[in-house]
Amino acid sequence: MRIFRQQKTNKPNKANLFLGLLLIASPWILLFITTNLIAHHSVFSSVPCWSDELSYWHEVLSFTHKGLNVGYSTLNENTPKFLAFGTHGFGTVTVYTLFAKVFGWKVYSIVIANAFFMSLAFLMLILTVKPGSRNLLLIIIFSLTYTPLVLYASTSMSELLNFSLIIVYAGLLTAYSKQGGKNLLVILLLFCTAISFVRIIYVILFMPLLFKRKNGVRFDFKLLIYFVLWIVFSALLFVLNSLFVSPYPDSYLNELFSGNGIANFATSFASHFVENSWNFVNPISENIIQVLQRYFLIAISGICLVKSNAIQSRFKKIEIDYFIVFLMLISFLAVNVAAYDIFDWRDYRVLAPVLFGGILYLILNNKFPVLYSSLAVNFIGFFFLLISPQLMESFNKDRYSAPVNNTLLQHIEYTEHSKSPFENTVVVQQFNTNVVLNIPAGIGITYAEVLSDKLNSKYLFSENKLTLSTYKIIDSNETGYLYQKIANN
Repeated sequence: MRIFRQQKTNKPNKANLFLGLLLIASPWILLFITTNLIAHHSVFSSVPCWSDELSYWHEVLSFTHKGLNVGYSTLNENTPKFLAFGTHGFGTVTVYTLFAKVFGWKVYSIVIANAFFMSLAFLMLILTVKPGSRNLLLIIIFSLTYTPLVLYASTSMSELLNFSLIIVYAGLLTAYSKQGGKNLLVILLLFCTAISFVRIIYVILFMPLLFKRKNGVRFDFKLLIYFVLWIVFSALLFVLNSLFVSPYPDSYLNELFSGNGIANFATSFASHFVENSWNFVNPISENIIQVLQRYFLIAISGICLVKSNAIQSRFKKIEIDYFIVFLMLISFLAVNVAAYDIFDWRDYRVLAPVLFGGILYLILNNKFPVLYSSLAVNFIGFFFLLISPQLMESFNKDRYSAPVNNTLLQHIEYTEHSKSPFENTVVVQQFNTNVVLNIPAGIGITYAEVLSDKLNSKYLFSENKLTLSTYKIIDSNETGYLYQKIANN
């Protein structure tokens, strides 16, 4: 029995073939436009420059060449329970490492890998769903005009990897909604479990599977059992993931759970929730692009709720496809407001892929009213990008500046059989391109606010000369001083 059956209405033809190939090529087209035509640079001169980009890049370099025997990638030497992965966890790093094992790892590799993953996701979508020419064309137009994709296509952020995962999910969910079957259900469950280690918030993507039943949506005891099992399993995934992730000391959740007493917990939670809610709807809280997406998500959620007929029918006769997208969007929004931060692109990055995936799912299921309003918002976003070129400039600032070769950092030596990851860790106070891209593979990087004798890492790099009793200077140049831990300390 075949898992994916071709729909009779979508017979292969030249138009389908051409549009399918164009969809697969669309990430590369977008990459060419954002690098060569907008930034006026070749993608091969791109370098990671933001702290997150540099973290991804160096962790993948180390994991690729040294496996699990690497130094800590942490903040203030706050280490995970097991292994040495950083605050982003091991899911994203592992996916990029698979790419690096096959294609090698250069300074521009994440940008290439992102386009590759997007193309692969669209290929899997086509093979899974076999959309017709109209749907293919609409997906191409929507993808090439979606503002978050335009902004992040030329960066070394993991945003396009997350888009790729959501595209695959939308394809599998569409196939399951049309065909059913235990095989597809098992594949979806395994896929959702796997991508939850890339972003733990993806446990929400299990939810649509609770409502997708042969007899339609039924709010009964069986649904309650499924819901409880989902909550328990999601909690287990969160705990398991936490064991391999370095703590992020400045995060809201870390602050929330480190408080004393239920009263403080409740007060902190309520205060944060109100502040985040206001930031989400406040039209002047951020730049117009971020605000536009927030209102876009609220509007699409509202449209999907109305189209689902859930309230009108008192939840007795629900249009399941619209209801699923409403649940996904409102759940991601609720978690962001309750547990994350609504400022400085943080909610934008988390919500952009799921909003894209929700609309993609509706396109694949021929729910076009939402698409037309979405395309309108896309073109409004394009308009604001055109009249605010400084936004694109901020995304490209320093992105095509070749890093300075700092020979001082090449004195750091990797220890093959280290007793502790700290033996292969360097402390820095400058998390920038010229520092990170010069640190050898296998050496973990921990950012510390204060450089002191209490640190455990073997190496320490500082722009200024320090007075320390447990570290000695092993070399210096115009960029700063490299210290090494004194033995037996």
